[in-house]
Amino acid sequence: MSELITVQNLDLVIKKNREIKKEILTQTIILQTNPAIMKVASAPQLALLILQGFGLIQMPIEDKFWSGAIFVKDRKVIPVINTSLPRANQYFTAWHEIYHLIFDKVSFDHFIEVDNTLEERKAEYFAGCMLLNGVDKYFTELPEMDFTSKVFYCMSTFQAPYKAVLVSLYEYAVQSENEKLCSRIKAVFDLQFEDLPNKFRMLGLDDSLVMPSYVINTSSLQERIKKIKVANPELNYHKDNEKYLKNIMTEISILTRRGE
Repeated sequence: MSELITVQNLDLVIKKNREIKKEILTQTIILQTNPAIMKVASAPQLALLILQGFGLIQMPIEDKFWSGAIFVKDRKVIPVINTSLPRANQYFTAWHEIYHLIFDKVSFDHFIEVDNTLEERKAEYFAGCMLLNGVDKYFTELPEMDFTSKVFYCMSTFQAPYKAVLVSLYEYAVQSENEKLCSRIKAVFDLQFEDLPNKFRMLGLDDSLVMPSYVINTSSLQERIKKIKVANPELNYHKDNEKYLKNIMTEISILTRRGE
């Protein structure tokens, strides 16, 4: 699971980001300079399209701390996204899981408690780089308004979660030695908003970004099973694949209920 970032460990997170920055930026450039990939869709939707190629499962799970995972069983790797969280969180999680699928050579099973905190930090930083490139320039060019409203505008434009925006802005503030901006970010970093959709509406922003989608979708995995079945009709393991899908859904439900 990803670490919970608060104002207390924010400076440590930025320090870790500095240590992995060169590696992660190289990885983001690999994707961002690939026209066959980046011209397909905008960054948030593109992440979901990439995951669909891996058999993405989307389902609502009533656990605000469980955003998604790579489900590994019998050497099969299936990404899962929790759609009961706001869409911004789903987009960020999608890029997080893409890092694990493409670049992570260490850990593939998030359900096993192992010391994979560095890979988790890399995945978080990768997601931030994919979604928030240029957010510092956009933020500084916004007209004068309430500070959190500026953050909401950044969230809307870059389709990213509140804390992801603040982490990226804080990194910029530290690099530019902007102590005033650092202090303002820290002052609002741990704020909890009662009705974020309403705050977005009041600013004329699309509130769907900060609302759950509650999508239930296993079609990507089902399509993979169907293609294998068509390509190899003489083989008899297709029922096993369909049973495997059903087992995945059951096991995910069991695993995500453990914390209740």
